[in-house]
Amino acid sequence: MRRRRTWTMLLVPAILAAAPSLAQTPPQRSIDQYNLRAWHLVDGAPPDIWALAQSRDGFLYLGTGAGLYRFDGISFEPVVPRVGRFPSRNITALLADPDGSLWIGHFDGQVSHLQGGRVSSFGPRNAVVEQFARGPDETIWVAMSGLESGLFRVRRDAIVRVGADLGMPPGRTSSVVTGRDGAIWVATETDIRVLRPDTSRFVPVARSMYRVRLAVAPDGQVWASGNPADAPSARAAGIRVAPLASGMHPPAADRMTFTRDGSLWRTLFAGGVLQTRDLGNAAPVFTRLTPKQGLPSLVAVPLIEDHEANLWIGTNLGLFRLRPVSAATALRVDDTVLGGFELAVTQDGTVYAANPHNLYRARPGEPLRWLRRFDQAIAMIEADGADLIVSLQDRLVRLHDNRFATVPAPALPGPASTWARQGDTQWISVEDVGVFQLAGGRWRPLGAADQPASRIYTASGTGGGTWFYGQDRLYRRDQAGLHSIPGDRVGSIALVSSGPAGTLIGGELGLARLDRGRLRALADARIPELGGITGIVQAPDGTVWINGVRGLVQTSKAALDAAFADPHAPLQHQLFTAADGLPGVAQQGAPKSTAVRGGDGRIWVADNVGIGWIDPARIVHNLLPPPVSILRLTANDRSYVDPRDVALPAGTANLRIAYTALSLSEAERVRFRYRLIGVDRGWIDAGTMREAYYANLGPGTWRFQVIAANNDGVWNSEGATVTVTIAPHFYQRWWFRLLAIGAGAGALWLLYAWRLREQIARTRARAEAQLAERERIARELHDTLLQSMQGLMLRFQAAAYATEPGSKAQTLIDSALERADDVMMEARDRVMALRRITGPGDPQPLIDELARYLEEEGLVLTVTREGPPLRFQPEELEHVLAIVQEALANVRRHADTLLAQVRVDSRDGRLRIEIDDQGRGIPPDIAAAGERPGHYGLKGMRERAAALGGTLEVRRGVPIGTVVTLTVPR
Repeated sequence: MRRRRTWTMLLVPAILAAAPSLAQTPPQRSIDQYNLRAWHLVDGAPPDIWALAQSRDGFLYLGTGAGLYRFDGISFEPVVPRVGRFPSRNITALLADPDGSLWIGHFDGQVSHLQGGRVSSFGPRNAVVEQFARGPDETIWVAMSGLESGLFRVRRDAIVRVGADLGMPPGRTSSVVTGRDGAIWVATETDIRVLRPDTSRFVPVARSMYRVRLAVAPDGQVWASGNPADAPSARAAGIRVAPLASGMHPPAADRMTFTRDGSLWRTLFAGGVLQTRDLGNAAPVFTRLTPKQGLPSLVAVPLIEDHEANLWIGTNLGLFRLRPVSAATALRVDDTVLGGFELAVTQDGTVYAANPHNLYRARPGEPLRWLRRFDQAIAMIEADGADLIVSLQDRLVRLHDNRFATVPAPALPGPASTWARQGDTQWISVEDVGVFQLAGGRWRPLGAADQPASRIYTASGTGGGTWFYGQDRLYRRDQAGLHSIPGDRVGSIALVSSGPAGTLIGGELGLARLDRGRLRALADARIPELGGITGIVQAPDGTVWINGVRGLVQTSKAALDAAFADPHAPLQHQLFTAADGLPGVAQQGAPKSTAVRGGDGRIWVADNVGIGWIDPARIVHNLLPPPVSILRLTANDRSYVDPRDVALPAGTANLRIAYTALSLSEAERVRFRYRLIGVDRGWIDAGTMREAYYANLGPGTWRFQVIAANNDGVWNSEGATVTVTIAPHFYQRWWFRLLAIGAGAGALWLLYAWRLREQIARTRARAEAQLAERERIARELHDTLLQSMQGLMLRFQAAAYATEPGSKAQTLIDSALERADDVMMEARDRVMALRRITGPGDPQPLIDELARYLEEEGLVLTVTREGPPLRFQPEELEHVLAIVQEALANVRRHADTLLAQVRVDSRDGRLRIEIDDQGRGIPPDIAAAGERPGHYGLKGMRERAAALGGTLEVRRGVPIGTVVTLTVPR
């Protein structure tokens, strides 16, 4: 409802000030200044259109013999009430109420009121509703004919006959209208009556004929169709009788209306439509519209002017529209007028036009009129001051003071395509022959060094003879001849124009301008509207008109300057085409301009199917933003008509939304943008498409918005909206999702706990297996290998006793026994280590036990500790203990000292063990190499440190000894 109230406020000032710029009463238009368009039955138009009305939201409603339809400029849609039904399909009268509802009159006499999709009906059944009128007090007046005819009024959905107590006689009423002052005017069978404000009775004021129609002009004057003989008495009563054209009989009009320019339009009992202009003059102008001009049928009944100043006419075979346009066609190719047009404008502003044999003239402010027919074909016309030069096949003819005379000159070398004069020198161009200069009493040819002479033309008109062109080359003439102008190319050149915007060159492939001796081009590849240029007009105010194959372009010097200065800048312009009233597009192949400017400012163009003109002071601008409506929302194969807020069931995923914009002038050029807030990041440019599709939508509330622009690019930025709410399934609700998340989290935690337990169990089993294996190996070493080695040593000891004391053999055996003692000691150390590590823990207790063992072997060892205990796995403890044990074994073997110290530090969270002694120190070469050749003690220590992920450093002490540092991160 808010959107509707907004449009009510917008439409009132917009209709007064918008299309086509109607702030003041515009000049009355002839039918030639309308674009004519018909919708026939094959286009979907309904038959038997008896009534027309435009609603507040912009739809055109059609009351027909087949029911009620609405039209958005593109498609016809039958109107079916959501609540109730129409008493009859045959509709004869319509009235759109300001509140958005619609009053409907039926052929059987009943009246229906359609509001919000609900219809209510009342009234007599034996009458025909002829016309509605709305009074200033919101009373609806109804004129009816038939058995129960008369004047009725509707108040609060009740209809009452107006009788003699209010001054109304019985019998037929054919028309009822409301005057600007609020008076109610009624046409009866015998007279015209009026109920003026502040009175209570209808008073007869003038005689009337059967089936008289009434209409109110823009100035408030009431007009009647009837007998012109009654005009004097009617005028005295404040009524004007519409004049009749020759051959018409009163009352003549079936329906009658005024357009806002003051023209009177009537559909005729005799068939067709009659336009009457200049009603205030003694000799009004009549123009009849028939099927020859495109009217679908001679049986035309209703007329209505819409918000955009379009005139709509309903017939029994379709709908017809007259749209005001900026241009007009003055001469069109038909069975008698052939193509191939020429234009010229003389010094006094008179425009001349020619086709192969006929010459036409249009003085400023006048239409184009036929002037003369020539037996020979007219090759070209050109202005020479106030005179006109006409080129025939073999001579030149001059029109001076309305008299034609042959120009004294030798016979032409051929029909002149262009003519130019510079002082006393004349130039002509002959197609496929070349350029000639009249000198010495004969035509002398002129050529260019780089161009065949037959392809060159001279610029036409007074002051010519300077510029020449051939194919895509432009030449300037001086005393030395023709010189080619370098620069960009625009294809085959058609003309050269000089004026406020500079020297412009029109070509097949674009527009060029002379800039510092070079040509710079705006190619049609960049600006398509500049293709196939054959006409250029430069107005004194800097406006530039360019006639090309796309239509007539209006631009300006400033816009051209900007486009030439920046190769990426667009050209600000407006394009006029046949849709704007022009007869086609620019005539091609002409070597001179197909556009000229008349003395009244009109721009005349020669197009491929005729000659037309456009008045820059009367260009139609549609300033009315188009109302936007959302027609239908479809989801789950169910349609919602005229939706506002739609609630959809759970599981809905796809939407189709049909929308429209009510700009009836050129509905096919209306552009749309839409967005679904929450889905689309920005506006979607839909072009002229009138449907939007969305898929895979989830539950929630979505807001769809659509906006539109009319044919002149005026946007309705508010547009129309619809809110769609999709209900969720139970599994899409927040509490279910929360439960699902909780259940999932619980399942993951249980899985994690099970996995952790499995890992711990596997680790424990692996550790227990490792410990069992270690114990087995220790037992085997102690019970077998060590005992066997002890037995061997006893045998070697016995052998030593048997040898001669001091002999070499005894010395060797004693040395072997000492080595065996070392091996036994290492083996016992390994057995002790295997038995000592029984589970994870800190290495400190193992190092303390190793120290006690080594002290028994004679090593003086000090162990210190700083920092908290750390936790290592058994295999890690084995590596740490092996490194410490190997370092202390090296002290015992190689340091020549029995003093050593072990410092354990874990204050920073990592394990750092430092072993140093007071011996002779590791040799520098071994410390540098990291190992002793042939020995693997240091290398094994480094490998174990790497397995722990730590580092091992071996260096000489200061001043004596060796320092071994093991660092293990945690």
